[in-house]
Amino acid sequence: MASYIKITAFIFLNGDRIPSTVSGGPFVNNVYEFHDAHFHWGEDDCRGAEHTINGTWYSMECHLVHWNQRYLTFEECLKHRDGLCVLTYLFLVQSGSSQWNNVKFERISENLKYIQNAGSETNIPANSLSWMRIATDCPSYYIYQGSHSGDSKLECATWIVFPVIIPIQSCQLNEFRKLKDKDGEFIKSNWRNVQPLRGQQVFLAVS
Repeated sequence: MASYIKITAFIFLNGDRIPSTVSGGPFVNNVYEFHDAHFHWGEDDCRGAEHTINGTWYSMECHLVHWNQRYLTFEECLKHRDGLCVLTYLFLVQSGSSQWNNVKFERISENLKYIQNAGSETNIPANSLSWMRIATDCPSYYIYQGSHSGDSKLECATWIVFPVIIPIQSCQLNEFRKLKDKDGEFIKSNWRNVQPLRGQQVFLAVS
């Protein structure tokens, strides 16, 4: 769909524990259905996320993309300002990271070896995304209107960025760099640099 998003393989969750919709709060009149989850990373552990907070860079970023159910297709959503809702999780490589959190994320990182080649797929337990709770349990989040991460010309996304950072080990992050694109090349980096605001306002919502 865009040069920044190199989809090589798929991971399927067994079960139905992922929240399928986003509604309420800032989305009073809209219901957004889950579409996909994907990660962005860089060539080193210092920069790989597409957002910063107060000038701080992060190692990796996860996007949970949801599309507005008032439109018939995902492609149609890309044409509208309220088309997408993207829940954003930030990761930081830390020495001595919490063993509790690293173990939860291993359900993903340890399965990446099964999908290193383009077109491959594997299954993981539904609770493989339970590491998200460290961020989503936070009573605050940043929200702003912005563009699709694959194409800055598509102003179709409401971004929700959770400020609680998820610790990750360097070896776990390195498993993502072993994934290959359709040409057999390692995807060492697939992140978009931080974009200028271009007049947008970023709000901090606190419950």
